[in-house]
Amino acid sequence: MKLRETKKLHYGEYVYKVGLYNGLAGHFRTELQRNGKLSWIKQKLDELNSSINPKDNYINVPRGRFNYSVPVRDFYDAINLYRILMKNDSYKLRIEVNYLYLYTNDRELCTNIINNCDAKEFWEPDPRKIETLQTEKNLILVDHKPEYQFKVTLGKKRGSPALAKWIDSNPTLGKMGDTCKHECYHEGWVKGYYFFVKNSQSLLIAELMVGDNITRLEKLVYVPD
Repeated sequence: MKLRETKKLHYGEYVYKVGLYNGLAGHFRTELQRNGKLSWIKQKLDELNSSINPKDNYINVPRGRFNYSVPVRDFYDAINLYRILMKNDSYKLRIEVNYLYLYTNDRELCTNIINNCDAKEFWEPDPRKIETLQTEKNLILVDHKPEYQFKVTLGKKRGSPALAKWIDSNPTLGKMGDTCKHECYHEGWVKGYYFFVKNSQSLLIAELMVGDNITRLEKLVYVPD
């Protein structure tokens, strides 16, 4: 299992993150759980349980007109995860194909999952920095004293040539990647691109040129060990 350090709140709220690979992960999708908590995954586990042969290494899982093969270990891990989650509600799930990511502020919940399921990664903050991390929603912990204080992520409107020109003329006040800068100069689409500014005064100047095309503003903070 890979251990990683949380340096910004997941979804602006959670300090812990657990990642699992499981062939049944898709059945945990929140939007599928109707008529009760985790009702869909319970139904699927019950269906598989009625046909499983404990001597087999793999089980066939229906998907439309076809079946796909899943290791029996994934089935039992899914049962363990279901039972754990039924006793908790302080978490958020995100599914990416066969990867399941759980976000929470309950470390005991994470430990329970890691001890009972085949977890692949675990994110947690440095205990000495967790209080700082939770003081602000949009905060990023960095390893060294930052040259620039704010990270600005752009929205779905077109880029600002004035912003790119200002950063080129004032490299000590702002920094922007080449691709983002190119899109700004040519008024291209800049959604998801970001740049950095030195301080609050520089941020004010940038905001005047960008207008309302900012989707996220994050503060970079260094906490000495």
